[in-house]
Amino acid sequence: MTDHGPTPGDDGRDPFLDPDIWSDEPEVAVGAARRGPRRPGRPPERGPARPPRPARAPRPVVEEEDEYFDLPPHSRAPRWLVVLLVLVGLVAVGVLGGRWWYGNQVDPPGAPGEEIAIQIAEGTSAKGVASVLADEGVITNASLFNLWVSGKDLDTIQAGAYRFRSDMSFQEAVDVLNAGPDTPIAAETTKVTIPEGYTVAQIVARISEKVPRLAAADLQAALDEGKVPTSLLPAGTTDYEGLLFPATYEVGDDDDAVDVLTMMAQEMETRVEALGIDDAIAHVQRQWGLDLTAYDMVKVASMIQYEAAVPEDAPKIGAVTYNRLEQGMPLQYDSTSIYEAALRGLTPAEVDYTADNPYNTRTRTGLPPTPIAAPGEYALVGAFQPSDGPWLYFVLTDTKVVSFTDSYDEFLEFKQQCIAKDLGCG
Repeated sequence: MTDHGPTPGDDGRDPFLDPDIWSDEPEVAVGAARRGPRRPGRPPERGPARPPRPARAPRPVVEEEDEYFDLPPHSRAPRWLVVLLVLVGLVAVGVLGGRWWYGNQVDPPGAPGEEIAIQIAEGTSAKGVASVLADEGVITNASLFNLWVSGKDLDTIQAGAYRFRSDMSFQEAVDVLNAGPDTPIAAETTKVTIPEGYTVAQIVARISEKVPRLAAADLQAALDEGKVPTSLLPAGTTDYEGLLFPATYEVGDDDDAVDVLTMMAQEMETRVEALGIDDAIAHVQRQWGLDLTAYDMVKVASMIQYEAAVPEDAPKIGAVTYNRLEQGMPLQYDSTSIYEAALRGLTPAEVDYTADNPYNTRTRTGLPPTPIAAPGEYALVGAFQPSDGPWLYFVLTDTKVVSFTDSYDEFLEFKQQCIAKDLGCG
């Protein structure tokens, strides 16, 4: 058997177990640092396969004793406090944001913009107006405007054409509404014409006819209860005969019985005052020595309304009336007896001129108890601004021609002419 030299492990040491032999530390010969790297040795000849090297036992670990230090505890706020602070912050942000939003809605930043013409229809509610303003860009928010304006001084909104501007503040829009429209829209009205010479009964019937919702009973009750104010009505009476001025009136949808009658009574009062009540009373007292009131002079005007054939004769008939009163003569006006008969439902043909009653001016002197009709403007002029003349009689001598005289004999001649021409003198 050939001897190849010493075989590793011949010295009695197991090459697989001796750590000195299989140390991971490379072997360095003495002086290797001077001579440079050692030439690699001759690789060992491969011999028969060796069994796998068993795992090396781990080296013992020498653990140094750990040192521990006490650290201060972490400073941590309670969880509920953190949540509370977050909620408070959110609420604050919401409040500030809400106030900012509200302020911009009520009063937008900057000056109002371009002019906007808006027509508000009759009967539009405040809520409807707010919607129109919001749709047209005048205000920012209709619902908020309604809420805001509920506590403000907003007058009744009139229908008509308004001029707004875009992006107005709520207050600026309210100011425009309170100022009223540039061109108001008249409310729906019904025209009611009261002819001159109408009695109260006829006036009530006419109003009820033209405005059916105003019942005749309600109109008459308003008069009987004295609900219609007028300075011409004597104290202690509710007889408005002659105190409702005959004219054409516009009756609105919202007008009730008192409203309509008050319009007429106030119009009569206005017309009489325009003729100078105090001056007229003083003139009659000075000229004829008669102490009459304004109401008495309306009585005279109501008789002139019936007796005058043409308006131009009214001042002369006024003079005839005052001349007869001054001399204590009966007025002898058929119109007063006709009125009294009508109160009893009789026609003019059924009048008994010999019957004695307060309205029969043939049998009684002085003025009747009340006016007998609603005098128009010219009849009022005849009573409050009468002519100066001595006339005691007047007769219709031709169609719309009245002759005046202070002579009874001439009066009889005029009367014959009237009869001859069949002008109604009997």
